[in-house]
Amino acid sequence: MIETLKNLIGEALKELGAEPGAITLEHPAELTHGDYSTNVSLAYAKQLGKNPRALAEEIVAKISGKSLADIGIEKMDIAGPGFINFHLSKQFFAREIKNISALGAKWGAGTGSAGKKVMVEYTDPNPFKPFHIGHLMTNAIGESTARIFEYSGAEVVRANYQGDVGLHVAKAIYVLLNNPHSVDRTQSVSAQAIQIGFAYTAGSNAYDNNPEMKAEIDEINKKIYEKTDVRVNALYSWGREVTLEAFEDIYALLGTKFNQNCYFFESVMAPIGKKIVEANIGPVFEESD
Repeated sequence: MIETLKNLIGEALKELGAEPGAITLEHPAELTHGDYSTNVSLAYAKQLGKNPRALAEEIVAKISGKSLADIGIEKMDIAGPGFINFHLSKQFFAREIKNISALGAKWGAGTGSAGKKVMVEYTDPNPFKPFHIGHLMTNAIGESTARIFEYSGAEVVRANYQGDVGLHVAKAIYVLLNNPHSVDRTQSVSAQAIQIGFAYTAGSNAYDNNPEMKAEIDEINKKIYEKTDVRVNALYSWGREVTLEAFEDIYALLGTKFNQNCYFFESVMAPIGKKIVEANIGPVFEESD
């Protein structure tokens, strides 16, 4: 509608001898002043050597000769020194609502990013740790970004990078090894994931405050990477599966669905990165302590 009104105003100005440039339309603060308003008569009065209000009347007269009902304009009026107000018809709004309803979820979509492929990586919770408000924040930002790109025509890939190895895993498994009943496996996946999160917190406190426990946790961390301990391996596989499944329940609640081939895990990606770095020590990277 904005472009239609600008074209009508521009044609009227040309017929009156003006050379139209930018035409401004805005929504009036008061509904009684219409749905759109323009100050073109004030902007072009000097160019045409006319009184602004008189010019507004001439513009309205030129536009009135068009098929306004088909366009969706019910009436026009002039306010103050020469503002032209456009009132849209009920038929226009009924037609637009019908169009919006027919488009459904596609309403509002554009083509500004058509032909582009965009990867958005977000949320990134770590197995064996709680899903907290920081993850909720990045999920909201990432999902919003992904949807904006999708609605502008881009092909969007939703990615999720998760740390499924590292000291945090060892801290949780240390508690689970020493207190097997800290998690009730008869409860729901979500409840078990919360209890695993508590195990991580307890293990983290132990690591920070007890040198002997810190040494044990460091040893467990080594075993996780090397996969040399049967009990540690079993707890790792179970805890990883439970927490990842609990994350999926949260994603469903949030309306997020990641591409299945774009769950990137540190246990897989870190060795690849390490090989690349080691192969390029000297020309690219400097080996540190």
